[in-house]
Amino acid sequence: MPSDPEIEKEPQNYSASSRGRVSSVGMPALAPPTATSKGPIYKAFAFWIYPFTRFHRIPVFKRVWLYLAFMAVYSFAVDVVVTQKFSNHLFKEAGAAGYTSVILGLLLVFRTNTAYERWWEGRKLWGQLVNDSRNLCLKVRTYVPTGPGDKAELGELIVSFAYALKHHLRDSQASRSLPGLGDIPEGVKINAPVHLAGKMYEKVLEWKREDLFDGFIMIQLDTHLRSFMDICGACERIKNSPLALSYRAFMRQGIALNLLALPWYIEPEFNYWLSLPLILIGSYFLIGLELIAEDIEEPFGKDGDDLPLDTICATIESTVNDILQLNRSQKFTTSFRKPRIDPLKETKGNPI
Repeated sequence: MPSDPEIEKEPQNYSASSRGRVSSVGMPALAPPTATSKGPIYKAFAFWIYPFTRFHRIPVFKRVWLYLAFMAVYSFAVDVVVTQKFSNHLFKEAGAAGYTSVILGLLLVFRTNTAYERWWEGRKLWGQLVNDSRNLCLKVRTYVPTGPGDKAELGELIVSFAYALKHHLRDSQASRSLPGLGDIPEGVKINAPVHLAGKMYEKVLEWKREDLFDGFIMIQLDTHLRSFMDICGACERIKNSPLALSYRAFMRQGIALNLLALPWYIEPEFNYWLSLPLILIGSYFLIGLELIAEDIEEPFGKDGDDLPLDTICATIESTVNDILQLNRSQKFTTSFRKPRIDPLKETKGNPI
């Protein structure tokens, strides 16, 4: 989820020699973990064991456990009240709680699916940015008969656009001035991606005025240049158009009221120690689904379930450098801090 405006600092161990080095699948090439050789039976059991043995590394659990602790204390208080004050059942049919939970579950599925669609659309847009950056660089290298330094200037603008878009979507500031953007006076706000896209158009138009290519090549280059702003606009639409406030508020009210009422239904049927696991399991799934939806509906932040924009920017920087040979003295902003490791997959870096 987007954070408050802040300046991203360079990692201490991030050197110029390692900048932009990424694997072919888009992950940083910093000692990638390798899969261990285990039998099929072990892997089959590990598929189900890892979510329980590594639950502390799952982003949503770092937030949901506080709610579970509250529900445990609240259930104990309800048990005390029910035992001491009420000899008869308050509710004749405990299954009524199950009906409301099912309805809430269906609504939460819709909520989560809608949030995931936003997350996946954001990922496709950034994947398109990677592809258009590569295609534009390849066509410039092949079709434009100018010096390597001149082509590298356009490459720096392409890389700066990716980093500027990342900071624009996160409402953060780059750790240093981006090439092509220049120093922005304090208190002056500009749309950095739009500014850099304009610089790219100016560079291509300069080549066209020098008759370095014909109108047909200009049309091909314009296709990729135009897509940069299409991607920026689509990402801004995702960021600035969250799910309707009334729907989000209604869902949270429904979850809260259902969970607060749940112990009153279950406690009279079972004792505290038998009802507590049922209450916590129901609370875990209802609250967890809501928190997951809340995270992924705004996919451009820095949380564990958000898109790895730092890694994608590093991929673009590495690819553009391979094609157009950027000036290595040019320093861009922070690209990535560490590789992302899936805690649910078996690797040497992920022991049980």
